[in-house]
Amino acid sequence: MLPALPLCCAMLSTACAPAAPPEIRLLPLRLPDALLVCAEAPALPASDQLTQGQVAELLLAYDAAHGDCASHLAAVRRLNPAAGGEQ
Repeated sequence: MLPALPLCCAMLSTACAPAAPPEIRLLPLRLPDALLVCAEAPALPASDQLTQGQVAELLLAYDAAHGDCASHLAAVRRLNPAAGGEQ
């Protein structure tokens, strides 16, 4: 019975040993593809004679395209503040 005592003590002493620190791995930031593409700006009409309504629609379309791209850029800046800085 005596030879089993040192073996039992050796096994129990390893339970008190400090655990190995967890491995920390840094993964690269992967941005969603949708944030990396902006809406296309509308094409200019072929005619240079535009009505006020056509000009207004064109301006609204440009504003929408800009808003889409600006919102994507803001999201990228929130995910990676070092890339864009503060506005």
